[in-house]
Amino acid sequence: MSQKSSKKLSGQTIALTGGTGFLGNHLLNSLLNAGHTVQALTRSEQTDRDGVTWVNGSLSDAESLNALCKGADTLIHAAGLVKALTRDDFFDANVAGSKLVLTAAAKQKVSHVLHISSLAAREPRLSHYGASKAAGELLLTARKWPFNWTVIRPPAIYGPGDMEILKLLKATRFGLLPAPGNVNNRSSWIHVEDLAEAITQLCDGSHSKAIVEIDDTKAGGYRAKDIAKALSSTEQKPPKVFSIPFWVLGTIGAINGMVASALNRPTMLTLSTARYLCHPDWTVREPRRPKLPNWSPQYNLKAGLRNTVDWYKKNGLL
Repeated sequence: MSQKSSKKLSGQTIALTGGTGFLGNHLLNSLLNAGHTVQALTRSEQTDRDGVTWVNGSLSDAESLNALCKGADTLIHAAGLVKALTRDDFFDANVAGSKLVLTAAAKQKVSHVLHISSLAAREPRLSHYGASKAAGELLLTARKWPFNWTVIRPPAIYGPGDMEILKLLKATRFGLLPAPGNVNNRSSWIHVEDLAEAITQLCDGSHSKAIVEIDDTKAGGYRAKDIAKALSSTEQKPPKVFSIPFWVLGTIGAINGMVASALNRPTMLTLSTARYLCHPDWTVREPRRPKLPNWSPQYNLKAGLRNTVDWYKKNGLL
């Protein structure tokens, strides 16, 4: 097991899984800017960074997880599968993998664990992903651990580096914005940089043994027409919103799932995720909002989507 380390900064030592992913990249920057040092799990070689120790390993390797957590004050568990071929694949990563990393945190006497879950955990019957995230939460909430813990349920996350919302935004080039299920369905959103800053704030241990839901503070979330309006500009009219009924999206998802199985290549849209996408209410619940006196979102939806679209254009993706 090889490790690369560099100069330490002041603050906590944070063990981080998922540090090479979409959220993880932004979270790594936020933690370093806050003065923490980070021990980050990786499957492949990474570029040296001040304040970062890269620990080679995976969620299935207990030895590397023990090395990751050794000497850490806080563990942020942000790794997990968002697409997989089967329900078992989701559970192997999001439940079995989580159990191994939590066990390592307990063994290495980590004092606080931040577990990055999803709003999907509220409705585990809708999707394999949601069921695995709910089961991952139970690992913390249904057992007595020697550390404090906080479960964080983000809603829809977007921002520079996100490849999933890109598929949706490409449709707006033709003046259209598809709405899964019904145009009146509601969802909460948060820019990835704002979420990373909120998670960094939660490293203070102020929300122990709590399940929190974080968004851009827009009460009631957004309908598709709100998203369309946020995408408009002085030069561009809002795209026309149209609904994709579940029977259509579910049929496409079922076909996608069969093709993915034949090719042994996971896909995001399956019958399972179609059920999730068509759910009418993916909004943050007010009682679950964390009280973070030193944090407020820097992006509303319009500014955040403009920031994201500009990044796509700069990188030749839109």
